[in-house]
Amino acid sequence: MLIASRQKAVIASVKAGIAEKFRIKDLGRARFILGIEIDYDMERRTLGISQKAYTESIIKKFGQENAKPCLTPLEPGVQLTKADKPQTEEDKAKMKSKPYRSLVGSLMYLACGTRPDISVAVAKLSRFLENPGEKHWDAGIKVVRYLLKTKDVGIVYDGLLGTQLEAYSDADWAGNRDDRRSVSGMLLMLYGAPVVWRSTFQKTVALSSTEAEYMALSDCVKECVWMRRLLKDIGAEQVGATVIYEDNQGAMALAKNVGYQARTKHIDIRYHFIREKVVSNEVEL
Repeated sequence: MLIASRQKAVIASVKAGIAEKFRIKDLGRARFILGIEIDYDMERRTLGISQKAYTESIIKKFGQENAKPCLTPLEPGVQLTKADKPQTEEDKAKMKSKPYRSLVGSLMYLACGTRPDISVAVAKLSRFLENPGEKHWDAGIKVVRYLLKTKDVGIVYDGLLGTQLEAYSDADWAGNRDDRRSVSGMLLMLYGAPVVWRSTFQKTVALSSTEAEYMALSDCVKECVWMRRLLKDIGAEQVGATVIYEDNQGAMALAKNVGYQARTKHIDIRYHFIREKVVSNEVEL
């Protein structure tokens, strides 16, 4: 269990309350929890989190200790589809012997913890849990081989950079070759490092890149609103609007223009939530 507060008296009070009902062991300042290593540098005012030991366990579990490291989690432009599923009985039998779900699950925990750089690859691999093929398995192993070269990589928060939240939003239009759904990507930064990141397939098919970017932007705005409220609750209330970096001019214009747009009139009203937050100065594009 982690207990956080700016006041030591509050931490002591919480621990005392828990100790009244349960037997506890105070381990002091957090150094390791749920596979995540925590490193403090009080002189430089930085806090780092990483999962080196967990990463090494994945590499060993899937027998890649002596493999050739890869420079990227996925080859640029690689396409993974349902058509890559096993085609013959021999292929099906071969894939049954491969722990694909275990591989993806192991990578997913790492991607959610401290490695946003593998999030896109893991999101793509997770689509084929029901019937993976050899190509899917090879792509997953490639991610593990990428970890060979980057097992020391983690996230470092710099306390000197302040508490101003900033965000990035993007979309890969029609990125899913099976059903042509687009991929939404978001990244929220605090203290110069990621605090929230996500790569997910959109629930509906976007008819244009503007629509795909607008839907991704909507999800990013919702995350920013939640994060702003959380920061306020812990004493780091945001001053001014949260800046969201977006590279699609059409989506930005749509977010700021409440007038009638023939080409985008079909977009679900729930995505226009963005406009409200721009007007209220909670976010700025």
